[in-house]
Amino acid sequence: MTRLLISLFCLGLMATSPALSQDTPLSSAQSDPETLGWMQGFPPPADRIIRMTDADAFTFPKLRWTMCNFRELTPTKAVRNGTDGADALPVALDPGLDAVSFPPMGSDRKMTWDQAFDVNYTDGILVLHRGRIVYERYGGCMDENSLHGVMSVSKSLTGLVAETLVAEGALDETALMRDVIPELDGSGFGDATVRQVLEMTTALDYSEDYADPNSDVWTYSRASSPLPAPEGYDGPRSYFGYLQTVRKSGAHGEAFAYRTINADAVGWLIARVSGLDVADWVSQNIWSHIGAEREAFFTVDSIGTPFAGGGFNVTLRDLARLGQLVLDRGNWQGQQILPAQAIDRIRQGGDPQAFARAGYDTLPGWSYRGMWWVSNDDHGAFAARGVHGQTIWIDPAAQMVIARVASNPVAANAANDPTSLPAYRAVADYLMAKDGFAQLQDLEWRIEDIDGRGVIDYSPARLTFGADGKLSGNASCNRLMGSYQVDGDSLTLQQLGTTRKACPEALMAQERLLLDLLGQITGWRLSPDGGLILYTNDNRQILARQG
Repeated sequence: MTRLLISLFCLGLMATSPALSQDTPLSSAQSDPETLGWMQGFPPPADRIIRMTDADAFTFPKLRWTMCNFRELTPTKAVRNGTDGADALPVALDPGLDAVSFPPMGSDRKMTWDQAFDVNYTDGILVLHRGRIVYERYGGCMDENSLHGVMSVSKSLTGLVAETLVAEGALDETALMRDVIPELDGSGFGDATVRQVLEMTTALDYSEDYADPNSDVWTYSRASSPLPAPEGYDGPRSYFGYLQTVRKSGAHGEAFAYRTINADAVGWLIARVSGLDVADWVSQNIWSHIGAEREAFFTVDSIGTPFAGGGFNVTLRDLARLGQLVLDRGNWQGQQILPAQAIDRIRQGGDPQAFARAGYDTLPGWSYRGMWWVSNDDHGAFAARGVHGQTIWIDPAAQMVIARVASNPVAANAANDPTSLPAYRAVADYLMAKDGFAQLQDLEWRIEDIDGRGVIDYSPARLTFGADGKLSGNASCNRLMGSYQVDGDSLTLQQLGTTRKACPEALMAQERLLLDLLGQITGWRLSPDGGLILYTNDNRQILARQG
């Protein structure tokens, strides 16, 4: 058994381990694989060769080459993209994004989006806003055609497939694992429910302590190796074989514990109930329907089982396509590819208290559902996360997807979260502000409060800001009409008028108050929960919501 294959496997296991670090003697520019000359020439110089039998093939700085070259190092299984050709993503690049700034966690000194690219050892990053590419940049081993390992982002893809099967009724989330996979009866998984495995609240006697040579993680890595077994080894020879040996420790359902073996158990569930392994399922039901530019692939074990917990490799644009599919609740260009309820369940998140017991200091208030990381923030953001900085970040409020592949020298995402999570939010805020008033146009805004006095129950007071600059609606009794001008967050309403119908005095009094205040409006903003606030210079306000 080579140490490389152990390293390749374990990278999929470490996705957000709270405390893994190593020295980083070289900067992003200094460690660029082209600068260092890895695998260049025919043949490359002896000291620039990376082989699958090298013990350090996946240590920094060699990992900056290896991340884009899994197919050269280990057996794989294709995720085919069909024969219909790629759907080109619309492009509207925004040069202002590089200047977006944010304070990293724990710092009062600002960093720009441009600077964060190298700080995080980014190999490629792409931002989709309302389905259009507004930012795309490559470095390291990547270009637009390269396939990059996304490590534990694979878990979220696997979880998405399982949630789809649950939504379709093919998989019962309340079923015990042993009832779906009888081979797991007697193992630690046997009396866990499907939902507990999907949320990683299983109680298993399994250690992922990488500093301990006797840790279970090393036994699992030997079992998963596609290479011939080393002399004297008589243990399991596949993912499926190893999962049957895991024992229980404690009560299922009480605490979140990040263990890759849960994801591979979900991979087995998918295969058992659908008749397709995760690679074939994704190919037939996702990849061949979203206009993917390239075939993707999974790494496999010695019997060809895809590594559901960390073996997916993909181009950056196709990773972004996957994120857009999830943002759009399973819809791709008008075709419902996946059931919306599957993604809605993921977005609901899991149990924050169970998650908090795991001690992720950079993720307070988060939860985990369907093998996705759910922020529970006011934007409803959620993510797929993988070791060394792999990410799909989805922000529904901003209609934004960020896809990133990276080769950060430190495995745990706790190392790059301080310069990543605030950056994602800053870009979302920038895009929403730039969208400006356009995101509010041609929607009906129901008025809920006028100058702190509320509104009469079932009041018809409403506003609609047309894309043509016209204002329409109902002032409480009479139809309202006028025009408006907007400049950034400044707003003025002009030529206000109403019809002249008589109504009960209470409605007429509310109408007079509303018209008086509308004439004084000087600005607008959105509340954290999506309400529209119109305000005057002396901060008198009107609150409205869609509907």
